[in-house]
Amino acid sequence: MIHCSACRKGSLIPGRTKEHDVGPLFGLERVLLDDAPALICGNCGHVVLDGETIETTRRQLAEIIVRNGASLTGSEARFLRETMSMTQAQLAERLQIIRGTVTRWEASDDLGPVQSFALRTLAAWALDGERLAHIVSAPDVPRPLASTARPYRINKAVTSR
Repeated sequence: MIHCSACRKGSLIPGRTKEHDVGPLFGLERVLLDDAPALICGNCGHVVLDGETIETTRRQLAEIIVRNGASLTGSEARFLRETMSMTQAQLAERLQIIRGTVTRWEASDDLGPVQSFALRTLAAWALDGERLAHIVSAPDVPRPLASTARPYRINKAVTSR
């Protein structure tokens, strides 16, 4: 029996997530995870995900962001860079820009359409090569209204088990 580290009263039991917000794990707002395997506290509802579920969710979320086609937020840019396991300096070198530009991107509300296109294309190639890179839309796509872009929703984070 595993005791809950959040409330210290309940026990963690196997279950499935229901609209569990995993955004804080990835530095993003409103990322809802549905029907993923988890340990859930019977007392306070605290959710514990295993590493494989977290990494599968990270990959699925990165694909959603790449496919979105809109200008990226600074948080999304940071998330994609981290998903590619790159430092700011490595990303800057790859895109042939200065590191300070990457720092500004990640601190901004929105990247421009060309910068978003470059980063989304690089992330698409890193995630799944040519298959995903072909669906990255052109940089003149307008950003959808915030109400249609969020929350991200991931259903059944599929693991290889």
